[in-house]
Amino acid sequence: MTSVISLARTCLDGVEMESMVSVEGAEGEHFSEADSCARAPESTGHTQHKSRVTETNWDLFRLFFSVARTGSVNRAARDLGMSQPTLSRRLKELERNIGAPLFFRISSGVKLTQEGKDLLRSAEEMVRSFEDFHRDLSLRVGHRSTAVKISATEGLTKHWLLPRVKKLRALSSQIRLEINSTVEQQNLATSDLDLVIRIGQPGDSELVGRRVGAIAFGLFASDSYLAEHGSPKALNELTDHELIGSMAEYGGLPSGRASQVPLLTAFNSAAHDRSTLKLTPVVNHFAAAAEGLGLVFLPVPFALAEGLVRVLPGETALLDLWLLRRRESDLRKMTKQVWRFLEAELTNTKSWFAGQKAAQKRLQRVA
Repeated sequence: MTSVISLARTCLDGVEMESMVSVEGAEGEHFSEADSCARAPESTGHTQHKSRVTETNWDLFRLFFSVARTGSVNRAARDLGMSQPTLSRRLKELERNIGAPLFFRISSGVKLTQEGKDLLRSAEEMVRSFEDFHRDLSLRVGHRSTAVKISATEGLTKHWLLPRVKKLRALSSQIRLEINSTVEQQNLATSDLDLVIRIGQPGDSELVGRRVGAIAFGLFASDSYLAEHGSPKALNELTDHELIGSMAEYGGLPSGRASQVPLLTAFNSAAHDRSTLKLTPVVNHFAAAAEGLGLVFLPVPFALAEGLVRVLPGETALLDLWLLRRRESDLRKMTKQVWRFLEAELTNTKSWFAGQKAAQKRLQRVA
């Protein structure tokens, strides 16, 4: 028995099929009958056949399989949620591309021709393979769509984000949070992040979002350090103290703006003149200060939460706080929910980030 592909090649070698004739069957169904290649020229090469088969998309085979399974164009159209004339028209397109009639009219609907039977066997294999592929794809896509990947600094993660994880999980029982804590600005193309909470500059041009407030930075030390070395009375006294870290370790801080903030200028200058203790990641600055190793430049709300003592409280550096996202992540419903949650929470805690004392006490009571 000549296969469907062989028949298609014979019929489509450089010729146009004769126009299909639409005939109404006993059920009021339309189907296609074609003259089976009798008028085809002998040979003009395989180019047109290859083009025609290439143009046959998967959806046509899916529709054919549905009609073949039900034995009725009308019933298949209802199952597929489309009109009977539209389905008939798509079947004609498949028959033209294959180059053979696929159905005969019978009183109860339609019946497969021999070519249709050959195609059905192949279509069944394709459908099974596609269904397996679709199930696997759904599992993979579903797994990623329920994951929300967030990047934030170590301090922000510990003191602001983690206390809100329970509320985040309450948004959905399926949500899976992945939090990457780092002060470094990551390459989003390779890290596959969804949301970023960033201090200083927004950075990447591929991100969209908005400024949600400002975070206060100040100088801190431990009780033990202050008991031994005393507290500076002015910025020009910083060169007399041990210092921890430098602005270079804060990747997201705006270097250009630093010269406009006296506290940043003084700390940078003192750190340059002295042999400071430099260590990464920045989260270790908290521990170093707690050990009494020197003065450190830290976010006010985080340092207070760690029990450190603020020195020169009149000197503050305010840096912008940004909530950012990838445009592509908007397609994930879960990511949009988390974005709205974080946006609302960041807005509600603006005063805490700004280092206002009343807000600090209020958040400590909530914690």
